[in-house]
This record gives sequence, C-alpha cells and structure tokens, in this order.
Amino acid sequence: MPETHTKITAGIDVGKAQLELSISAGPAITCANAPEGIAVLTLGLARQPEPIALVVYEPTGGYERILATTLAEAGVPGERVHPNKVRAYARACGRQAKTDRLDAQILSRYAAAFDLPPDPSPETDDAGLRAQLKDLLRRREQLVAQRTADKCRLDKGQSEEARASAERHIAWLDEEIARLEKAYQSLLSESPALSETAARYQSVPGVGQLTAATLVAELPELGRIDGKSAVALVGLAPWSRDSGRHQGRRSIQGGRGKVRRVLYLAAHSAARHHAGCGSSTGACGRAASRAK
Repeated sequence: MPETHTKITAGIDVGKAQLELSISAGPAITCANAPEGIAVLTLGLARQPEPIALVVYEPTGGYERILATTLAEAGVPGERVHPNKVRAYARACGRQAKTDRLDAQILSRYAAAFDLPPDPSPETDDAGLRAQLKDLLRRREQLVAQRTADKCRLDKGQSEEARASAERHIAWLDEEIARLEKAYQSLLSESPALSETAARYQSVPGVGQLTAATLVAELPELGRIDGKSAVALVGLAPWSRDSGRHQGRRSIQGGRGKVRRVLYLAAHSAARHHAGCGSSTGACGRAASRAK
C-alpha cells in the first residue's frame, strides 16, 4: 500500500500576555506574547523535523499582529481563522470544555481537517505600510465615533458649560481627524505601487480617498482573486436559506465589515451624483473595468 503523509499543522491560542502553541494537537507550549517570545516560537516552528504545513490562530483585536508579521517574515505559512467556525468545529468534535491550551489543540486539529490556504504574503515593504495604514484608519474611525457621539449630545439640552465643552472637543476632533487623513495620504505616497493602486480605485465614481485607502489596507487580495471570491470575502454574497419547498430570504452576513461599510457609502454617493451608475454599462461599469 502507498504511504500516506499526514500534514503537520500547528494551532496558536493568542492572549494579551501569552501564546499557547500546539503542534499536531499535542501538548501545548506557553510563551510570552512579546517580540522575544514570538521570535523563539517562530524559530522553533521553522526548525521542526518536518515542515509545518500551516499555523492557524484567531484574530484577537490586534494582539495577534506581531505574531502574524513574524511568521510571514520567517516564511512560516500562517492563517487567521474565524473564531465561530473553530468553536463550531470543537462542538462537532464533542469538545465542550474551553481553555487556552485546549483551544490551541483544537486550532491545530482544525487546520489539519480543512484545506485552508495560508494568508497572502505581499511584499515586505508594502506589508509594513499596510499595517501602518490600518493603524491610522482605525484611529480615525475611533475619533469619528467620538465626534458623532458629541454632536448627538449637543441636541439634548445640556447646560451652557457642558455644551461649550462638547463644542471644544468636536473642534479638536475635527483637527485631529484632518491630521490623520493627511498622514495616511502621505503614507500611501511612500509606496509607488500602493499609491498607484489607490489612484486606480479612485477612478471609479463614488470612490474617494478614504474608500481607496481602506481597500488598500483591508483588502490586499483585491486584484489577485476573482470577483466572486472578492464579494464573498467582503461579505456581500447573499446566503441561501432553502429547505424543501421553502425558499427563505437571502441575506448577507460576515465578511470584512469595514470594507463593506465604505463600499456602501461609495455606492450611495455614486448613485446620487453620477448618472449611469445603476448599470454595468454606465460610468461606474466602465470605470470599474478600467480599475481591474
């Protein structure tokens, strides 16, 4: 009989202070979630007797970012996986208990059970710029949320002093948001490739600087995958809910919410201000073809 080869996979449970690593669902190893600890962990993965086919981990609000970058720089294939999917897999395996060490083992088994593609590895310089761009856009989003909240408070009968405080805060937020917008435009200009990509996106009616920067930062796969895959990745593909003769209502869910939100605003702007954007043969359709 021909020999069967089982791929070697690893799962990493990411916490704020530490990481739990399990290789082939074996006992978990703990290391600090800091550059020094991650470097040792990555070196150990790279020096395994058999190559690691894939390392999977869950996104944890940014605590996984140094890990992802270090894995990519070391040439170790890594992949972010959706926590809900991993938890559903654990329940299907009869694993109801949940600890950091058990999670690392489940992640390793999850990687072995499914044919998961590793994260795309863009050029190192561009990857660093994209990470910085994400930081700036995330900070801008936080400040915009604060400004919106303060503007809502202005209409709620506050005292004169409280209203003046809110107005001063809004003025400061306006200045800081404008400063961040200049910063991410300057950052884009540092890379000819990213700057050209952003300009191409902006050739589509309705797509402005913010939408283009968000696409560059949050959707690096655009241009490398087909249209259907991109739609599914963003979360714009409608899900079927049919059973027997019943045809349920299709709806979208999941995907990359930040990208979906800016695309909605871009489409809304284009529909209002650009004639012919409602059809693939109109201005938007022609511009979208040029941007491919």
